[in-house]
Amino acid sequence: ITTLPNNFSEVKCHMIFDIKMGEDFRKKVRMVAGGHTTDAPAVLTYTLVVSRDSIRISFTIAALNDLKVLACDIQNAFLSAKCREKIWTRAGPEFGSDRGKIMIIVRALYGLKTSGAAFRALLAETLDDLNYKPTKADPDVYIRPAVKNNGFKYYEYVLVYVDDVLCMSDQPQITMKGIQDNFKIKNDKIEEPSMYLGAEISKMHNETNKECWAMSSDKYCAAAVTNVTDSLPKKGIIIPSKFPTPLSNGYIPETDVTAELKADGVQYYQELIGVLRWAVEIGRVDILLEVSMMSSHLALPREGHLEQVVHIFGYLKTHKKFRLMFDADHPQISTNRFKSYDWFDFYKDAKEAI
Repeated sequence: ITTLPNNFSEVKCHMIFDIKMGEDFRKKVRMVAGGHTTDAPAVLTYTLVVSRDSIRISFTIAALNDLKVLACDIQNAFLSAKCREKIWTRAGPEFGSDRGKIMIIVRALYGLKTSGAAFRALLAETLDDLNYKPTKADPDVYIRPAVKNNGFKYYEYVLVYVDDVLCMSDQPQITMKGIQDNFKIKNDKIEEPSMYLGAEISKMHNETNKECWAMSSDKYCAAAVTNVTDSLPKKGIIIPSKFPTPLSNGYIPETDVTAELKADGVQYYQELIGVLRWAVEIGRVDILLEVSMMSSHLALPREGHLEQVVHIFGYLKTHKKFRLMFDADHPQISTNRFKSYDWFDFYKDAKEAI
């Protein structure tokens, strides 16, 4: 266009290069808008981000109720929604013959403050049309009542993490078809999940031979260990050969008085902690305590702290196979483990609430 409507403001666009931590560190490039230059709107500015606790609970529910699970990835998710901001940009050389022209942005470009909320609203509207309602415990978990052919009543679930969608139902293909009618599905693939948020999803059998879902971060951790190992020679750090525990035996981070890291060392330390935190989120609960301890020193890490964080990566390298099973069985607890005591003299009027 040559003239602009009133109340429109200019925004610059640029290219960003990123690494997808949850997809084996896949490299990605994208054109984004400089949303940091626009005013923050009064409406919501975040997208759908289901909690990892909700994911684990839902996989357990799927096993309990013998539900099927299907997953899909919405392609160019934000761009499917309309832009909520009144902005324009001037076309650069990448636009060819349109270079220099004024262009009004009509789609929710990545980088804008309202794009996440715009896509969230669009997908939520689609799910509402399918009679799904958000739960109170987690608004990014949607449910609707359903009945199996045998009369069993249950809830169908849809979990959304930005553009990654999981559906748990006796007939999940019906819900997925409803989503596909409104959004472009990446590679048109709707199938049982094998990866979700960087974690490997698989099935296994518990002690009673009942099929359950399991989550593993093996591929993510292997890629992370490789990246760290390749970068260590430049940092002058050597990994020990044996790692029986995540941290060195007897190490106390609070008492470390080694030299403070410089600016580049601080940034590297924070990056490593970020990688380890995500590993914990997607299944490596065996390092949860140690990562939490080292995370408390993000603001002022020392050389000794960095060595111990590298030690954790060494532990991951030598302790590779680890799966978190969502066991649907009720625990078998023997009553013989509990001793009976007479507390009548202390609590005369007490009654057990059953």
